Amino acid sequence: MMRGICLLEDGFEETEAISTHDILTRTHEIELDMVSCNGRGEVETSMGLIIKCKKCLEEVELMDYEFCVLPGGKRGVDNLKANGSAMNAVKAFIKEGKPVYAICAAPSILGELGYLDGKNYTCFPGFQVGKGNYIHTGSVVDGNLITGHSMFYTIEFAENIVKSLLGEEALDRIAQGTKGLR
Repeated sequence: MMRGICLLEDGFEETEAISTHDILTRTHEIELDMVSCNGRGEVETSMGLIIKCKKCLEEVELMDYEFCVLPGGKRGVDNLKANGSAMNAVKAFIKEGKPVYAICAAPSILGELGYLDGKNYTCFPGFQVGKGNYIHTGSVVDGNLITGHSMFYTIEFAENIVKSLLGEEALDRIAQGTKGLR
């Protein structure tokens, strides 16, 4: 079972986090822990919903995870950037060469850390940071970097993560539940 961590701060875009969690865990081969970075077990979404997380960042061992997911939402991304522990977690994944997947405003975190330099990526318009090659499209895969443009492209983003981690066949196995295919 592959394990990933999704870092959540107040103001995160709920569709980007929850739909990504849904697609990844439907494979029954990927576990994605939704982890609160605000020091509380509850995180408020960009639309004011309260999400209860089973874990807080200070309670987890980062190296138990094989990848990291960063949802967008301007306020959530700003809060992640202001949170030293969350930024140290992202830096730890990058340092270890583990994939970091980011959508919407969250690729700006990677850009500020220099992780996008020389790479193809997408993000919500206006959040381009760094020396990467911005592509205005739904989701971009460049090696172990996967980025998503906006909430609308969350499914494409999550499916690219599944393909990257488990291969195209894994998407075929979950198609009945995700696309209503028989």
